[in-house]
Amino acid sequence: MDWNFICKIIRNIDKQSEIAYQRGIKEMILEVGLGWNSEQITEQLSLQLGSTERLVPDILVQKDERNSFIIEVKKPGHKKTNGDIEQLLSYMKQMEIPVGIYWGDEVEVYWKTIGDGSAPILLLNLNFNVLCEDGHSFVSLFSEVNYSLDAMRAFKEECETKKKFDSEVNNLLEEVTATEFNETVKGLISNYFLDRGIDEDVVKTVMSKVQLCISDKRGEEDTDRAILRHGIPMEFSYQSRSRRSVGARPFAYNLMRKIIEKNRNLSFGDLYALFKKRNYVEEVATIDEKRMGRWFLLPDEIITLSDGTKVAISNQWGFNNNSKPKMDLLRSIAEKFDIDATLPD
Repeated sequence: MDWNFICKIIRNIDKQSEIAYQRGIKEMILEVGLGWNSEQITEQLSLQLGSTERLVPDILVQKDERNSFIIEVKKPGHKKTNGDIEQLLSYMKQMEIPVGIYWGDEVEVYWKTIGDGSAPILLLNLNFNVLCEDGHSFVSLFSEVNYSLDAMRAFKEECETKKKFDSEVNNLLEEVTATEFNETVKGLISNYFLDRGIDEDVVKTVMSKVQLCISDKRGEEDTDRAILRHGIPMEFSYQSRSRRSVGARPFAYNLMRKIIEKNRNLSFGDLYALFKKRNYVEEVATIDEKRMGRWFLLPDEIITLSDGTKVAISNQWGFNNNSKPKMDLLRSIAEKFDIDATLPD
């Protein structure tokens, strides 16, 4: 079982009603999904709370005859509210279950230490994208064979440690990249040259002509890693910082995106019928690791259709030779929708 398979299952679940979606999620959790069995899963369990109130969690999962975790389900398209999360956390508190999952357009996993009054902790926030970095963690934690409160507690502690480390990194980075820190660095540089015996007036004159700029380059590094991870050549990436003129790949990507944006009601089936072949556009959930290098798969490059389907556009394009017929068809379709498809210089 992997996150890619879960994304594919979720994609095909009936989303017309909340109950149908809930049942689909239950089936996914079962042997075809995470390996639990039907006796371990209860839907819409009604529990009396006091004399007038009742608790009705959407899905309750048990292991070794103990409550393991709760799932609160909202069908895709539902606008998540604070009340939705508060309801889930209330179930967790009242039933003394530390782990709860909000399952809607995305998946959120919460931990609530019972009895100590501490605030709940968001452990995972996932979208149904095969590139979701925490997808593997979700599968590992919630597979029946692996699941335990000890494992969840250990993961919670890892998250807290990482959060603390990231906070310290961000705080120090803010200090280092602050404008006033540049003067501190210039002072250190000046002292370095003075210690070498260079005339003070020379050092002062040189430093007056120097401008330092310490900047945060994490955004650039993240983009570069994503491009390399998916095998997308840097100079052709839609988000590339290359100074080259527009090549075939970004040109084709922009045409495809304009076609989709101008026809928001197109389903994936409609797109398939439009181009006749799937080497133009593909459902993200069906792209395996071996083929990732053939598609634009950075987060800002993936396109969500009106029915919620996430699609990726091919990065296999050219202006000449065997690629010309494919490009010509794309340009002709774009022109039918009054989109400028003039070839770049």
